[in-house]
Amino acid sequence: MSKLVIFDLDDTLLCADSEFHFTKYIVKQGMLDKDFYLEKIKAFDKDYRSGNLNFNDYMRFLLYPLIGKTKKEVDLLVTSFINSSKDILIDDLTFELLEKHKKDDLLIASGALDFIVQGFANYFGVDEFIGTKTEFVEGKVTGETTGEPNFDKGKLVHVSEWCRNKKLNLEMATFYTDSIHDLPLVEKCKNSIVVSPDERLKKHA
Repeated sequence: MSKLVIFDLDDTLLCADSEFHFTKYIVKQGMLDKDFYLEKIKAFDKDYRSGNLNFNDYMRFLLYPLIGKTKKEVDLLVTSFINSSKDILIDDLTFELLEKHKKDDLLIASGALDFIVQGFANYFGVDEFIGTKTEFVEGKVTGETTGEPNFDKGKLVHVSEWCRNKKLNLEMATFYTDSIHDLPLVEKCKNSIVVSPDERLKKHA
């Protein structure tokens, strides 16, 4: 009998942070100034680790070089990024986990931007995913997100809604994550498995 298995993406299915490496890739493509990127990413990383990250400001920073691009252009960029970065971001543990749960109902739920989550979901052959929604107006990226970010309590809200629509029991799900920001979902799921947890999540493991 299949069960629901939920995966966080960054530092769980992946060995590192997808958006960090995506932004590095954008810098290499000449789409973002290197010095500007380094200054901003260090500040955001400091805020994230201290629990003071302004998530919306971080999303705007990530989306800035994509303003005006179509979904097709963004998807092609993500595909190229994944192909060039997969040896850094993906290891054997990823495929072992996916193989272990191949007969289960799988969901990748990440705070990362939805087009990045979708790109990795497609690469892994996982049909269902939830990410932070990118706003498109007249088919082009505006530089903003839409709806509640899929982050912290927002992830619990979105995953709960997804489960209701699919008529699946969230409380009986298995959830893999590394981050303290997933604590609301960790506490909701009966079987939460921490993967290389950060120091704050270790206290709850």
